[in-house]
Amino acid sequence: MKVTSSPHVRRLLSKPRVMWEAFGALLPAAIFGIWYFGPIDTLPQVVAAIAGAVAAQAIVERFRHRPITVMDGAPWVTGLILGMSLPPALSPLIALAGGAVATGVIKEFVTTSTGRTLLNPAMAARVLIVSEFLVPMTTFPVDGVSGATPLASTVRPGYFDMFFGTRGGSIGETTAVLLLLGGAYLMWRGIIRWHLPAAYLVGVAVTSLILGRDPLFDLLAGATIMTAFFIVTDPTTSPATVPGRFGFGFATAGIATFIRITTLFPTGEALGVVLGNIATPFIDRVVTNRVYGTGKRRERKPA
Repeated sequence: MKVTSSPHVRRLLSKPRVMWEAFGALLPAAIFGIWYFGPIDTLPQVVAAIAGAVAAQAIVERFRHRPITVMDGAPWVTGLILGMSLPPALSPLIALAGGAVATGVIKEFVTTSTGRTLLNPAMAARVLIVSEFLVPMTTFPVDGVSGATPLASTVRPGYFDMFFGTRGGSIGETTAVLLLLGGAYLMWRGIIRWHLPAAYLVGVAVTSLILGRDPLFDLLAGATIMTAFFIVTDPTTSPATVPGRFGFGFATAGIATFIRITTLFPTGEALGVVLGNIATPFIDRVVTNRVYGTGKRRERKPA
Protein backbone atom coordinates (compact mmCIF):
# COMPACT_ATOMS: atom_id res chain seq x y z
CA MET A 1 0.00 0.00 0.00
CA LYS A 2 1.22 3.48 -0.90
CA VAL A 3 0.11 6.26 1.45
CA THR A 4 0.19 9.83 0.10
CA SER A 5 -1.13 13.16 1.29
CA SER A 6 -4.09 14.94 -0.25
CA PRO A 7 -5.23 15.93 -2.79
CA HIS A 8 -5.86 12.47 -4.21
CA VAL A 9 -6.22 12.73 -7.99
CA ARG A 10 -6.65 9.56 -10.00
CA ARG A 11 -4.95 9.61 -13.39
CA LEU A 12 -5.35 6.89 -15.95
CA LEU A 13 -1.87 7.53 -17.36
CA SER A 14 1.21 8.08 -15.21
CA LYS A 15 4.09 10.29 -16.32
CA PRO A 16 6.31 7.31 -17.28
CA ARG A 17 3.46 5.81 -19.31
CA VAL A 18 2.90 9.12 -21.11
CA MET A 19 6.60 9.60 -21.84
CA TRP A 20 7.20 6.09 -23.10
CA GLU A 21 4.10 6.16 -25.30
CA ALA A 22 5.31 9.46 -26.78
CA PHE A 23 8.71 7.85 -27.34
CA GLY A 24 7.04 4.95 -29.11
CA ALA A 25 4.93 7.29 -31.25
CA LEU A 26 8.11 9.05 -32.43
CA LEU A 27 10.07 5.88 -33.03
CA PRO A 28 8.63 4.89 -36.46
CA ALA A 29 9.56 8.26 -37.98
CA ALA A 30 13.02 8.04 -36.41
CA ILE A 31 13.57 4.51 -37.73
CA PHE A 32 12.47 5.55 -41.21
CA GLY A 33 14.88 8.49 -41.19
CA ILE A 34 17.74 6.28 -40.02
CA TRP A 35 16.98 3.79 -42.81
CA TYR A 36 16.45 6.41 -45.54
CA PHE A 37 19.58 8.49 -44.85
CA GLY A 38 21.67 5.47 -43.86
CA PRO A 39 22.44 4.10 -40.37
CA ILE A 40 26.10 5.10 -40.57
CA ASP A 41 25.21 8.78 -41.07
CA THR A 42 22.26 8.94 -38.64
CA LEU A 43 22.16 6.27 -35.93
CA PRO A 44 25.22 7.57 -34.00
CA GLN A 45 23.70 11.06 -33.78
CA VAL A 46 20.33 9.84 -32.48
CA VAL A 47 21.91 7.47 -29.96
CA ALA A 48 24.37 10.16 -28.83
CA ALA A 49 21.60 12.74 -28.32
CA ILE A 50 19.58 10.30 -26.20
CA ALA A 51 22.66 9.17 -24.25
CA GLY A 52 23.67 12.76 -23.54
CA ALA A 53 20.19 13.69 -22.32
CA VAL A 54 19.84 10.61 -20.09
CA ALA A 55 23.37 10.77 -18.66
CA ALA A 56 23.25 14.50 -17.94
CA GLN A 57 19.96 14.24 -16.05
CA ALA A 58 21.25 11.29 -14.02
CA ILE A 59 24.47 13.12 -13.15
CA VAL A 60 22.64 16.29 -12.09
CA GLU A 61 20.14 14.36 -9.97
CA ARG A 62 22.96 12.39 -8.31
CA PHE A 63 24.98 15.55 -7.68
CA ARG A 64 21.95 17.28 -6.11
CA HIS A 65 21.10 14.22 -4.00
CA ARG A 66 17.77 13.58 -5.67
CA PRO A 67 16.27 10.26 -6.77
CA ILE A 68 17.43 9.20 -10.25
CA THR A 69 14.32 9.47 -12.45
CA VAL A 70 15.73 8.89 -15.92
CA MET A 71 13.59 5.79 -16.42
CA ASP A 72 10.41 7.87 -16.37
CA GLY A 73 11.12 8.42 -20.06
CA ALA A 74 11.34 12.23 -20.11
CA PRO A 75 15.06 12.55 -21.01
CA TRP A 76 14.67 9.78 -23.57
CA VAL A 77 11.93 11.72 -25.35
CA THR A 78 13.97 14.93 -25.17
CA GLY A 79 17.02 13.21 -26.63
CA LEU A 80 15.02 11.50 -29.36
CA ILE A 81 13.33 14.75 -30.44
CA LEU A 82 16.70 16.50 -30.53
CA GLY A 83 18.32 13.64 -32.44
CA MET A 84 15.51 13.58 -35.01
CA SER A 85 15.90 17.32 -35.58
CA LEU A 86 19.60 17.06 -36.46
CA PRO A 87 20.96 16.78 -40.03
CA PRO A 88 22.48 13.50 -41.23
CA ALA A 89 26.27 13.13 -40.99
CA LEU A 90 26.52 15.56 -38.06
CA SER A 91 29.27 14.75 -35.57
CA PRO A 92 27.90 12.55 -32.76
CA LEU A 93 29.90 14.65 -30.29
CA ILE A 94 27.74 17.67 -31.16
CA ALA A 95 24.60 15.58 -30.66
CA LEU A 96 25.95 14.29 -27.34
CA ALA A 97 26.67 17.81 -26.13
CA GLY A 98 23.25 19.00 -27.27
CA GLY A 99 21.47 16.24 -25.36
CA ALA A 100 23.50 16.99 -22.24
CA VAL A 101 22.72 20.70 -22.43
CA ALA A 102 19.02 20.00 -22.98
CA THR A 103 18.48 18.08 -19.73
CA GLY A 104 21.52 18.99 -17.66
CA VAL A 105 21.31 22.75 -18.12
CA ILE A 106 18.09 23.96 -19.75
CA LYS A 107 15.64 21.57 -18.10
CA GLU A 108 17.41 21.74 -14.74
CA PHE A 109 18.05 25.45 -14.37
CA VAL A 110 15.26 27.02 -16.46
CA THR A 111 12.47 25.51 -14.36
CA THR A 112 10.07 27.27 -11.99
CA SER A 113 9.34 26.21 -8.41
CA THR A 114 6.05 24.69 -9.59
CA GLY A 115 7.82 22.29 -11.94
CA ARG A 116 7.11 24.12 -15.20
CA THR A 117 9.98 24.31 -17.65
CA LEU A 118 10.24 27.78 -19.20
CA LEU A 119 11.85 26.54 -22.43
CA ASN A 120 11.41 23.34 -24.40
CA PRO A 121 14.74 21.60 -23.68
CA ALA A 122 15.16 19.96 -27.08
CA MET A 123 14.32 23.09 -29.09
CA ALA A 124 16.38 25.41 -26.90
CA ALA A 125 19.32 23.03 -27.24
CA ARG A 126 18.87 22.95 -31.01
CA VAL A 127 18.94 26.76 -31.18
CA LEU A 128 22.17 26.76 -29.15
CA ILE A 129 23.72 24.09 -31.38
CA VAL A 130 22.88 26.08 -34.51
CA SER A 131 24.36 29.25 -33.02
CA GLU A 132 27.61 27.46 -32.14
CA PHE A 133 27.92 25.03 -35.08
CA LEU A 134 26.22 26.81 -37.96
CA VAL A 135 28.08 25.13 -40.83
CA PRO A 136 27.66 21.50 -39.66
CA MET A 137 24.00 22.16 -38.80
CA THR A 138 23.29 23.51 -42.28
CA THR A 139 25.15 20.85 -44.26
CA PHE A 140 22.84 18.20 -45.72
CA PRO A 141 24.01 15.25 -47.85
CA VAL A 142 20.68 15.41 -49.72
CA ASP A 143 19.05 18.62 -50.96
CA GLY A 144 16.57 19.70 -48.31
CA VAL A 145 13.96 22.41 -47.97
CA SER A 146 14.06 24.33 -44.71
CA GLY A 147 14.03 27.97 -45.72
CA ALA A 148 14.02 30.49 -48.55
CA THR A 149 16.85 30.18 -51.08
CA PRO A 150 17.20 31.36 -54.69
CA LEU A 151 16.92 27.76 -55.95
CA ALA A 152 13.93 26.81 -53.79
CA SER A 153 11.52 26.70 -56.70
CA THR A 154 13.74 24.40 -58.78
CA VAL A 155 14.88 21.88 -56.16
CA ARG A 156 11.79 21.59 -54.01
CA PRO A 157 10.38 18.05 -53.79
CA GLY A 158 6.86 17.04 -54.76
CA TYR A 159 3.97 16.49 -52.40
CA PHE A 160 4.32 12.70 -52.62
CA ASP A 161 7.97 12.80 -51.58
CA MET A 162 7.23 15.22 -48.75
CA PHE A 163 4.32 13.17 -47.44
CA PHE A 164 6.17 9.86 -47.44
CA GLY A 165 9.56 11.24 -46.44
CA THR A 166 11.62 10.53 -49.57
CA ARG A 167 13.26 13.95 -49.53
CA GLY A 168 16.15 15.73 -47.88
CA GLY A 169 16.03 17.26 -44.43
CA SER A 170 16.72 16.41 -40.83
CA ILE A 171 16.83 12.79 -39.72
CA GLY A 172 13.33 12.32 -38.36
CA GLU A 173 11.35 15.28 -39.69
CA THR A 174 10.84 14.29 -43.33
CA THR A 175 8.13 11.62 -43.22
CA ALA A 176 4.84 13.44 -42.64
CA VAL A 177 2.70 10.30 -42.78
CA LEU A 178 4.47 8.55 -39.88
CA LEU A 179 4.49 11.71 -37.78
CA LEU A 180 0.77 12.21 -38.44
CA LEU A 181 0.06 8.62 -37.44
CA GLY A 182 2.12 9.08 -34.27
CA GLY A 183 0.28 12.29 -33.43
CA ALA A 184 -3.09 10.66 -34.09
CA TYR A 185 -2.14 7.82 -31.74
CA LEU A 186 -1.28 10.26 -28.95
CA MET A 187 -4.61 12.05 -29.40
CA TRP A 188 -6.48 8.74 -29.42
CA ARG A 189 -4.75 7.77 -26.18
CA GLY A 190 -5.64 11.11 -24.62
CA ILE A 191 -1.98 12.04 -24.10
CA ILE A 192 -2.32 15.22 -26.16
CA ARG A 193 -5.40 17.23 -27.11
CA TRP A 194 -6.25 18.60 -30.52
CA HIS A 195 -6.13 22.32 -29.65
CA LEU A 196 -2.39 22.94 -30.01
CA PRO A 197 -1.78 20.86 -33.17
CA ALA A 198 -4.81 22.41 -34.88
CA ALA A 199 -3.83 25.96 -33.91
CA TYR A 200 -0.25 25.40 -35.04
CA LEU A 201 -1.20 23.95 -38.43
CA VAL A 202 -3.75 26.72 -39.06
CA GLY A 203 -1.11 29.29 -38.11
CA VAL A 204 1.34 27.82 -40.62
CA ALA A 205 -1.26 27.80 -43.40
CA VAL A 206 -2.43 31.37 -42.71
CA THR A 207 1.12 32.74 -42.55
CA SER A 208 1.98 30.93 -45.77
CA LEU A 209 -1.03 32.48 -47.52
CA ILE A 210 -0.16 35.96 -46.25
CA LEU A 211 3.37 35.57 -47.63
CA GLY A 212 2.04 34.38 -50.99
CA ARG A 213 3.24 30.81 -50.61
CA ASP A 214 1.74 27.37 -51.13
CA PRO A 215 0.16 26.43 -47.76
CA LEU A 216 0.23 22.68 -48.42
CA PHE A 217 3.91 22.82 -49.26
CA ASP A 218 4.72 24.72 -46.07
CA LEU A 219 2.60 22.34 -43.99
CA LEU A 220 4.66 19.40 -45.25
CA ALA A 221 8.05 21.16 -45.37
CA GLY A 222 10.56 21.50 -42.57
CA ALA A 223 9.55 20.22 -39.15
CA THR A 224 5.96 21.49 -39.24
CA ILE A 225 4.19 18.18 -38.55
CA MET A 226 6.65 17.09 -35.87
CA THR A 227 6.43 20.47 -34.16
CA ALA A 228 2.63 20.49 -34.22
CA PHE A 229 2.17 17.09 -32.58
CA PHE A 230 5.29 16.42 -30.53
CA ILE A 231 6.84 19.76 -29.53
CA VAL A 232 4.29 22.53 -28.95
CA THR A 233 2.13 19.97 -27.11
CA ASP A 234 4.68 19.73 -24.28
CA PRO A 235 2.46 20.38 -21.23
CA THR A 236 5.25 21.94 -19.15
CA THR A 237 6.02 24.69 -21.69
CA SER A 238 2.56 25.45 -23.13
CA PRO A 239 -0.29 27.56 -21.67
CA ALA A 240 -2.67 26.04 -19.15
CA THR A 241 -5.97 27.24 -20.67
CA VAL A 242 -7.63 26.23 -23.93
CA PRO A 243 -7.87 29.83 -25.27
CA GLY A 244 -4.23 30.33 -24.30
CA ARG A 245 -3.24 27.19 -26.18
CA PHE A 246 -5.01 28.34 -29.32
CA GLY A 247 -3.23 31.70 -29.18
CA PHE A 248 0.11 30.10 -28.33
CA GLY A 249 -0.11 27.56 -31.15
CA PHE A 250 -1.19 30.09 -33.76
CA ALA A 251 1.39 32.72 -32.78
CA THR A 252 4.23 30.21 -32.50
CA ALA A 253 3.40 28.85 -35.95
CA GLY A 254 3.30 32.33 -37.43
CA ILE A 255 6.70 33.22 -35.99
CA ALA A 256 8.27 29.91 -36.99
CA THR A 257 6.91 30.01 -40.55
CA PHE A 258 7.90 33.65 -41.04
CA ILE A 259 11.46 32.93 -39.89
CA ARG A 260 11.76 29.78 -42.01
CA ILE A 261 10.46 31.45 -45.18
CA THR A 262 11.91 34.95 -45.04
CA THR A 263 15.30 34.39 -43.40
CA LEU A 264 18.27 32.10 -43.83
CA PHE A 265 18.04 30.92 -40.21
CA PRO A 266 17.93 27.11 -40.54
CA THR A 267 15.85 26.32 -37.48
CA GLY A 268 12.75 28.48 -37.70
CA GLU A 269 10.51 26.01 -35.88
CA ALA A 270 12.88 25.70 -32.92
CA LEU A 271 13.32 29.46 -32.57
CA GLY A 272 9.57 30.02 -32.92
CA VAL A 273 8.87 27.49 -30.16
CA VAL A 274 11.46 29.06 -27.85
CA LEU A 275 9.98 32.53 -28.37
CA GLY A 276 6.51 31.11 -27.74
CA ASN A 277 7.75 29.46 -24.54
CA ILE A 278 9.07 32.79 -23.32
CA ALA A 279 5.60 34.30 -23.81
CA THR A 280 3.78 31.42 -22.06
CA PRO A 281 3.92 32.86 -18.50
CA PHE A 282 2.47 36.12 -19.82
CA ILE A 283 -0.29 34.21 -21.65
CA ASP A 284 -1.15 32.29 -18.47
CA ARG A 285 -1.28 35.53 -16.54
CA VAL A 286 -3.61 37.25 -19.02
CA VAL A 287 -5.75 34.31 -20.17
CA THR A 288 -7.16 32.53 -17.12
CA ASN A 289 -10.00 30.15 -16.49
CA ARG A 290 -13.16 31.59 -14.99
CA VAL A 291 -13.34 31.01 -11.25
CA TYR A 292 -16.91 30.13 -10.35
CA GLY A 293 -18.48 32.41 -7.78
CA THR A 294 -16.17 35.32 -8.56
CA GLY A 295 -17.91 36.81 -11.58
CA LYS A 296 -18.85 40.42 -12.06
CA ARG A 297 -21.27 41.54 -9.38
CA ARG A 298 -24.43 43.20 -10.60
CA GLU A 299 -25.26 46.55 -9.06
CA ARG A 300 -28.43 46.73 -7.04
CA LYS A 301 -31.11 49.00 -8.31
CA PRO A 302 -32.25 51.65 -5.83
CA ALA A 303 -35.62 50.88 -4.20
